[in-house]
Amino acid sequence: MRHLRAKRRVIPATPTNALSLPGTGTEIAPTAGNSRGKDLANTSLSILISALGVTKELSSACPQLQMAVGALLIALEAYKKYSDATEAIGSLLSRIHSLNEKLNKVQSADRCPQSLKDRLASLARLQEVTEEAGKVRSKRRIVQFLNATNNTERIESWIKKLDQHINDFLVEGIFTLELTVHAVHQDLIAMSDKPTGTTGETARAQANEALRKALRPVVEALLHSGTSVHVQCHEDTRHEVLSTLRSWLQPDHPPLSDRSILWLHALAGSGKSTIALTIANRWDNDKLLGASFFCARDGDRSNVNCIFRTIAYQLSLRFPAFRGHLTMILETEPDLYSSTPTRQLEKLIVEPLEAARADAKREAPFPAHIAIVIDALDECTDTAAVSIVLKSLASYIARLPPLKFLITSRPEENIARGFLLQNIRENTQDLALNEIPKARTRRDISLYLRSCLAEIRDNFALYASWPAPQQLENLVGLSELLFIFAAAAARYIGDTAARDPESRLTSLLDAGNAAAAKRGTSTSPFPILDALYIQVLENAARHLETELKDRLKLILGTIVLAEQRLTPTTLDALLDLEAGTVRRVLPVLGAVLTIPSREDDTTPISIIHLSFPNFLIDPTRCTDKGFLVQPCIQHFHIASRCLNLMQELKYNILGHSSKDDCVLNSEIPDLLANISHHIPPALQYACKYWTRHLCGAEVSEDLLTALEEFCKFRLLHWLEALSLLGCVDDAVDALQSVQAFLNTQSLRATDVPSLLYDCERAVRAFYPIISISAMHMYSTIALFAPHDSPLRRLAAENARTSLVVRVGVEDTWSTTLVSCVDDGSSIEVLAFSPNGACIAYGTWRGTIQLLNAHTGAELQVFWNHANISSIRSLSFSPTGKELLSGSRDGTVNVWDIATGAQLNTWEAHTDWVHSVAWSPNDTLAASASDDGTVRLWRVASPEKMVVLRHSYRVEHVVFAPDGDLLSGSGDETCKIWETRSIGWDSETDIEPIRTLKHHSPVCTVAVSPDSCMVACGLYNGKIILWTKSDGQQVGSLPGRSEVVSLVFYPSGLLAAAYYSSPITLWDVLTGARVKIASNEGAWAAAFALDGLHIAHATRNQLQIHLWPSEVKQKAIIATSFTGKLNQLARGSTVEDREPRGDRQTDLRAIARSPTWKLVLAVYDHVLRIFEVSTGRCMRTIHHSSGAFSCATWSPTGSLFACIGHDHTVRVWKTDTGELVRTFTGHSGDVTGVVFTPDEQHIPSASDDRTIRRGKIGQNGQQMTSDVLFQSDGYHIVAFAVSSDGRWILSAADRPSSPPDTSNADLLVAPSRQPVKDEDGAYNALRLHDATTGRVLWIEHLPSYIRSVAFSEDCTRALAGNEEGEVFLYDLTQIIPPDNTVPRSPHPLAVPEHKLSVQVADAIKRICFSPNGRAAIANSTYISIPPGLQPLIVRTPNRCSTPFFFYEEDWLWRVNLDSDPRRLCWVPPSFRPHEESTGSFPSPGGQPIAYIALGGSLVTMDDASAC
Repeated sequence: MRHLRAKRRVIPATPTNALSLPGTGTEIAPTAGNSRGKDLANTSLSILISALGVTKELSSACPQLQMAVGALLIALEAYKKYSDATEAIGSLLSRIHSLNEKLNKVQSADRCPQSLKDRLASLARLQEVTEEAGKVRSKRRIVQFLNATNNTERIESWIKKLDQHINDFLVEGIFTLELTVHAVHQDLIAMSDKPTGTTGETARAQANEALRKALRPVVEALLHSGTSVHVQCHEDTRHEVLSTLRSWLQPDHPPLSDRSILWLHALAGSGKSTIALTIANRWDNDKLLGASFFCARDGDRSNVNCIFRTIAYQLSLRFPAFRGHLTMILETEPDLYSSTPTRQLEKLIVEPLEAARADAKREAPFPAHIAIVIDALDECTDTAAVSIVLKSLASYIARLPPLKFLITSRPEENIARGFLLQNIRENTQDLALNEIPKARTRRDISLYLRSCLAEIRDNFALYASWPAPQQLENLVGLSELLFIFAAAAARYIGDTAARDPESRLTSLLDAGNAAAAKRGTSTSPFPILDALYIQVLENAARHLETELKDRLKLILGTIVLAEQRLTPTTLDALLDLEAGTVRRVLPVLGAVLTIPSREDDTTPISIIHLSFPNFLIDPTRCTDKGFLVQPCIQHFHIASRCLNLMQELKYNILGHSSKDDCVLNSEIPDLLANISHHIPPALQYACKYWTRHLCGAEVSEDLLTALEEFCKFRLLHWLEALSLLGCVDDAVDALQSVQAFLNTQSLRATDVPSLLYDCERAVRAFYPIISISAMHMYSTIALFAPHDSPLRRLAAENARTSLVVRVGVEDTWSTTLVSCVDDGSSIEVLAFSPNGACIAYGTWRGTIQLLNAHTGAELQVFWNHANISSIRSLSFSPTGKELLSGSRDGTVNVWDIATGAQLNTWEAHTDWVHSVAWSPNDTLAASASDDGTVRLWRVASPEKMVVLRHSYRVEHVVFAPDGDLLSGSGDETCKIWETRSIGWDSETDIEPIRTLKHHSPVCTVAVSPDSCMVACGLYNGKIILWTKSDGQQVGSLPGRSEVVSLVFYPSGLLAAAYYSSPITLWDVLTGARVKIASNEGAWAAAFALDGLHIAHATRNQLQIHLWPSEVKQKAIIATSFTGKLNQLARGSTVEDREPRGDRQTDLRAIARSPTWKLVLAVYDHVLRIFEVSTGRCMRTIHHSSGAFSCATWSPTGSLFACIGHDHTVRVWKTDTGELVRTFTGHSGDVTGVVFTPDEQHIPSASDDRTIRRGKIGQNGQQMTSDVLFQSDGYHIVAFAVSSDGRWILSAADRPSSPPDTSNADLLVAPSRQPVKDEDGAYNALRLHDATTGRVLWIEHLPSYIRSVAFSEDCTRALAGNEEGEVFLYDLTQIIPPDNTVPRSPHPLAVPEHKLSVQVADAIKRICFSPNGRAAIANSTYISIPPGLQPLIVRTPNRCSTPFFFYEEDWLWRVNLDSDPRRLCWVPPSFRPHEESTGSFPSPGGQPIAYIALGGSLVTMDDASAC
């Protein structure tokens, strides 16, 4: 064989530049094709020289031989130097020639600048090297031979000279590039700062518009928005306050100016917003204002998540340097507008501000002080215990200069707490308006009223003596130092519609004096202000016609109780009034309302002050029943109108013309304009808020009938509208609130509650798709909702899908409420918030996700970017406002739930922190670690800490309701520690008050609500019950796997989650299993405090369940555990009666039959064959060989094989389940197995470094398979056999050394040199002859290969690695597409191509798509460029031309002549199991069948596939 292969490498013609060996006629051609021969010759020469050297040393006894050998040795060494020098010269000249070609090409280009040509000319010095090398090469070969040593030294000097010239050129180029980039940067800044001409202005306008779209600022909250109901201070008032504010902003007024925040606070009506508006305007005129946000209780002006992004937008308009850096941040993180306030502050303000200031140090100076005004912070919706805005500022206040914040608000509790935060307190100047001397406030009100009344006198041409001094003095006295009274009084008196200021002043004074006289008998805190409001309303009623007078109360009541401010046109539509009615009624109320002009149809009606709506709904203040708004009646009217309006809802309300319903909301052209046109504001309001008004209404028969009509026919259309409006997040809470409200009402029999529940479950199950695709929602519900769901039947009427789910859909809603998948990492720990509304989970990659427990929607992400480490434990504080986490790196972190801010990091442990816990009173926290200690922390002063010790790692800590701390450890003990009188300064070890000893490590501990009983969950699965008071064992509950989580319910029930057993509810008295909630194990589990909800995670899938209805009532009924203990026999043990059977989590492998009619599912102890069309289990085969790791079918489907954990390969008959053959021989894990096309043999590969092949018989005997290939120390980790059975592709790794590639059998040498991967191993890809095992090709690879595959025609191969990269190899020179065509003449090559898309995870499975146009890596579709696609694609019939694959939560369809398109979104519980990747790609014309995450079979048909 070697002789034949050597003959094939003979080159028939000698190139003209061939080199000749001096003194011989032999020529050696330096061609690329002969490089392998040259390497072999050089190697042989080196070996010969070494051998002759040894011979010379050993031949001293024979001088003649020694002399002859010495002479030959000198000649060969000289020749070797000559050969090396000759080759080096050729390589050097070739390198210079290539460089010259590139230089000439660049210099000849038309756009090559002269400066570059000048620098390129400096490289002409390379010609010197070329000339010298040419002279040497032109000399006679004998001369070159004799001067080989000198030539070698000269070549080294030429190479150094060449490198020096090139490096000089590159260094100069880098400097030039840096200077040019800097100059361009300065030009861009200058252009953005001073745009010139129309082009510059247009560019800047476009940039501003792009920022507006990216940040979504609330323009209504800006200083000059025109929507404010406030006015500026009168020019002669508030001098002292305004002077203080001006001084605070000036750098020359310490210590006042040293504070970064000024808090201006007072009670309602004191004029805070007026002062804020005034100073903001003055600072704006002085170019000192950076941004403003005027809060209000309507729309986005009340949304705390909008404040910092709006401020960032304004700063970007004022400061170009800031804008540039902000733009770069938004390019990398475009969704920051939706992040938490803390993250918005960090990324949108702090980071660009720091970068802009750094630029300013080198260039133009940045302003020393920039004012930021946030007015009426108390009017923002913020339920946090401490203001989110202030907590965010506390985290970054040191990094915010030169920004200075003026914040105005009422002294609400959560805001006052925020100003007590240390970082805020140290940087805040406090200014309380109520502490200003009353005389000054009275003076300012007097000046204001005097000015207003003088203006009124002039407007109405009254006598100069009006008003009388005593009238003015009386009016000032009635104000009670409230500016709101003064402003409302001036508006009322000067009402242009009434045009009677004299009478109005008189009547107002009479009413006010009367109210003042009754002050002692009135229950109102503001009797005089109330008298003013009554006066305003009475005068309004007198000026209205009877018809309009009747509607005044309805309109006012709606304005007062509406969830957002409405325009007059919207209010007309909402209340079904004739167009223009609201505008005819409201002008008479100008004293208390701001009504936009008739030309303005976008500005809403505003209530001037919140004291007016408070007055209208309070019967103790509004004593006139003609004006008193009764909320239940008003809510009834609004709810009725909302339900009537929503009858306009319909399928595809926008009229979108897409051919299918898989379009996302974001893909609909002109979405906002379409929404505005097809869903007018009144209908939008009805969709958002009908549930709130319904829950506040009196439910009459008419309202119930309207609600029934809506629920029967419009629920889905309502969800469509919410999806388009981006309001699905609130749907579950809204539906639950209506259900809870209806349960309190005495109603006739109705289907409304069940329909609302059905809708709630649909939103929970399908929230991800409902929130992003209004159209596809219908198909999703029609396909995947339970068969008995009324909503499913409604959805089917409108669904535009060709799919039908044949198998896998439930009949009724299961107890699984929410199912979601973390795509990035496994879930390590779970925790419910105290109110059960949220659930947090920690991942292996170090993130903490906070989810809405109703929908699974992400609410917050906590990530310590400075120290990424696996999260091992979580615990909510009793208030639910903070979260404690323990990490693998030994740290304990405290997080703020509302902002996502990291409040503290405690570092004391030296190993993993397995458990954390809060004390019931919120003052202490505990952490348990692998270092064998429990750390007890004072939350307020964590520097105070106590160490509690175990002899081995501590797995769990929990506080008992009475304050004691319990810790469970791997040392098989549970210790009880008394914490109420602990010595914080004690230097001696603290001893537990009680130690509970076990016979297995304690994994988790729970304490009953009355602190009477303790349950310890053990590693061996048992649960031991103890009395806490005396440490006596009172019972034992059985189990077979590690206990993951425990919780006592008030009813006396104990819930337990196990690692690989069902979650179980125990009756601790009887030891009976009350219920098994889920037939799955759990890596992590949590139980909600409401006794109703449970959550568990396996790998990366999280599910939230509801205990069955019969359990709910038992779980929440309180009982005494003391009474239970009196009935429980001490030390009783319950017999293990756990039901046996294979669990869905034991699923090890899945394989689809070649006919696509059967699915083989392999579990730990059983094999099941499912019929695809019906989902019926056709055959069950029990086995005792343990877990299988792989399964495969024979080409006809008559046989199938599985790999056992004992390294055997077993083959069964499909029709009978008979075991045909068991193959042994492998000593390591089998990584792949496949049948040959004739079904006579079964090759298998193993990490024992072998590829074996077994002969299939019919007698079921065990036999040892034959070794087909034995690698030289390599573990075979991936394996594939070609479709014709002639070729094998294998991937292997070896930790010691690279493979030997000198074997003469190789057809192709590697294209790259061997290299170690990050684990220090060498990786190689091999092509084998499947008959002999002979290796034909080896390729060195830089990383670990996880999967390989052949194309159908064997001309292409794929390899996927650990890093998610995919490589394609062209095998046509080794494996011709036509077997009758001989291979190409040598040298052969196997080109490698890296495909453009990188998969996020290691590629465990890879294959070609049926049409050959793509690679399917895991579940990712990767297009293959046309020139690299397989040469032959087989398409047997039309039905099989399309195919389907699953990727990114969607099922996709691909036709031979089209790109992939979405077919349907797949809910989490229906998504393919990670072992089901072999079910895709699925060919058209056949059912789509796979095993879902929960272990059930899912089968779909696509009617359009044929």
